[in-house]
Amino acid sequence: MHQTSSLNRRPAIVADEGEERATARAWAEHFYAERRRRDALFPDGLFGEPAWDLLLALFIARDKSQAIILCKAYQAAGVTDTTGRRLLDRLEDEGLITRRRAPRSRKMRIVELTDLAVAGLTDYLARGL
Repeated sequence: MHQTSSLNRRPAIVADEGEERATARAWAEHFYAERRRRDALFPDGLFGEPAWDLLLALFIARDKSQAIILCKAYQAAGVTDTTGRRLLDRLEDEGLITRRRAPRSRKMRIVELTDLAVAGLTDYLARGL
């Protein structure tokens, strides 16, 4: 049985400026899903670009109005807590993410993209491949 690669089912590039956000999200979801599919087929740790994985996951979550807590951010990036904290420190230093306390929780913290990161990701992703 021949399976069509999901690379052949790429999101359509949308020319209308009003659809830029939807196009960017579609590409983010596509890229993130492809990376997870690839990771499932090969040994753990063979591939890795955790900052990109995390930025994609945060972009998708933001567009869906979903919050990402720290432990979920580490999972999205495919890293340990220790590595995740260093990654978030770097992204925060670069002005790409912020961390804040979750509403109704003293312990949980939420990770969010900054406007700078959203603008950069939208610009990059809305152009597609």
